[in-house]
Amino acid sequence: MTADFPFDPPYKLAIESPAGKRWVEVQPDGSRIDTTPPATTLPPEGTRVDNTRVDNTRSAPRGGAPAKAQVFLKVPFAEKDEAKRLGARWDAASKKWYVPNGVDAAPFSRWTA
Repeated sequence: MTADFPFDPPYKLAIESPAGKRWVEVQPDGSRIDTTPPATTLPPEGTRVDNTRVDNTRSAPRGGAPAKAQVFLKVPFAEKDEAKRLGARWDAASKKWYVPNGVDAAPFSRWTA
């Protein structure tokens, strides 16, 4: 069974072997070179920390300050399309709309709790 990745090489890939997990970088010609794990300090997508949703699509703020928690909204079903058009996102786990980090919360004031 071969895996078809949705992106072109080069990319890093974790391989399980009898000696343990090792990382390889797949080159455009299909060759593999041993490498180090990708650098990351982000928790896995969807992880919750103190009841705030982690958004891995945006970079961490400079200076090492913790990211500001998203603003959760009370959006009636009839107004969901307008909230989405303004930039709100749906959190399926908590079943609530929220304003992502980096998006101005002012246009969503009528839906804030």
